[in-house]
Amino acid sequence: MESTMTAAYAITLLGMVIVFCFIALLALAIRFLSRFKGELAPPVEVAQPVLERSGELVAVISAALHAHRSSARRMERRG
Repeated sequence: MESTMTAAYAITLLGMVIVFCFIALLALAIRFLSRFKGELAPPVEVAQPVLERSGELVAVISAALHAHRSSARRMERRG
């Protein structure tokens, strides 16, 4: 019985050491590779939203909210 428990502890300890080493290597690899993140690809330019039609957008969103709320009220009345 004692040899079985000793083997179980040894396997458990070995597994924990392997997982710890893997996580440590992964953390080191991420830290090392993060130094090169700007060199691999040029920065991407994000398009700015066009604000010319913002009044139309507000009107459409308001109409959608009104329609949703009124249909929800109708569903509540039906029970």
